[in-house]
Amino acid sequence: MRSIKRVMVDMSATLIHHGHIRLLEQASQHGSVIVGLTSDDEILRRKHYQPELSFAHRKEILTAIRYVDDVVMVPWVITQDILEQHQIDLLIHGEDNVNPIDSASIKVVPRTRGISSTQLRCRAQKSITQINNQKLMLTPGPAALVHESIKHLKPLFGRGDDEYSGMARAVISWIKDLSGQDEVVMAQGSATFALELAAHTFVKGQVLLISTGYYSDRLRKLLPAECKVKICQYDEIVDIQAEFDWILCAYTETSTAFRIDLSEVKNLAERSHARLYVDATGSIGLEKNHELADVMAFSSCKGLFGMTGACFIAYKNHMKPKQAEHFYFNVETHRNKLVTGPYHAIASLYGIIKYHHIFRQRVADSKACVLERWPDLVRQNNQPLLCTYIAGKIVAKDKHTVLYSPRSDLDGSVICHLGEIHQPTVNCHHRISLAGSS
Repeated sequence: MRSIKRVMVDMSATLIHHGHIRLLEQASQHGSVIVGLTSDDEILRRKHYQPELSFAHRKEILTAIRYVDDVVMVPWVITQDILEQHQIDLLIHGEDNVNPIDSASIKVVPRTRGISSTQLRCRAQKSITQINNQKLMLTPGPAALVHESIKHLKPLFGRGDDEYSGMARAVISWIKDLSGQDEVVMAQGSATFALELAAHTFVKGQVLLISTGYYSDRLRKLLPAECKVKICQYDEIVDIQAEFDWILCAYTETSTAFRIDLSEVKNLAERSHARLYVDATGSIGLEKNHELADVMAFSSCKGLFGMTGACFIAYKNHMKPKQAEHFYFNVETHRNKLVTGPYHAIASLYGIIKYHHIFRQRVADSKACVLERWPDLVRQNNQPLLCTYIAGKIVAKDKHTVLYSPRSDLDGSVICHLGEIHQPTVNCHHRISLAGSS
């Protein structure tokens, strides 16, 4: 007759943590502890991944723990026969027990809250993302890769994949809310593709293009050849009296860090009896009033904080697409998912949705920091959230800081504020300075 009970704790222990230690300590109060350790093959078959540590290494670690007397290999499910095979008097298990054991032979104990191997993997993924974000990117985007934008990346497909379909519906619904538009069509590609496709789908006739920099001015190159285009500077719009079919603008002009007053442009469109087409690449997710547009286009990687690869055309119900002769360059092709879509970019945005307000606030914090540091060198009006123009040359203090090189010819510098959305504290002002300053 044995005087000391033999108790078994069955576990996989793929990533050993303090929850395992506390469970083993509790078990040791009931007798000699035998760990029933799941094999590598069983973990792969049941959990569908190869454990980070092999059986031999997991056994080596567990054997070194003072509460453990022996480690034996067991199957995934512990039966009464397994207990008899190893002369076990009592099985100790957490609240998730599914082992078919007589109630007299098992003791269920509470799990340690706030820790699990799954949570450790999530934390490890976050740590890897933080390590990969060592560069400070003062560029328009993607300037920082956040954990939330990669945690849902997996094999996905646009047809017959219910998981992806659910993600896509959630993202489209979210973007409709952000844009204030009735219809949203997504495609694989950059904002430039969406802008050109939107122009060829909707824009025609007499066009007024409001010039604020490189990105507004290039819209002319994206228009159908038959459009008649007049260009005016932003400060000239109060003098416009003619009628147009369309007015085109870039809400946030990244190349000059300039934001137009979209309400003012909408008033111009109404008195000109024109439709309003907005390049929202630098403004979506960051600025208000996008609902004033009739048609807009943008990408996934700036104010939406997702990965590159997805672009969107959003528009009101009253807008009727023109008939297109092409297949790929046709909004209906993308609406009807007749080509490969931006599956992984959509998955990244799906992870962003419920955290978007946090990342937007971090952009605002970075913006406020720069405005406070150089109050005499920044524009007093028309400030976009995305970026800031500095009337001076910004230089990097370390080799891991990447400055923005705008496509417009500027005397000063443009700083974009997406580079620190992965961390709660603004640090950019410590890593850049003004040339010539001490």
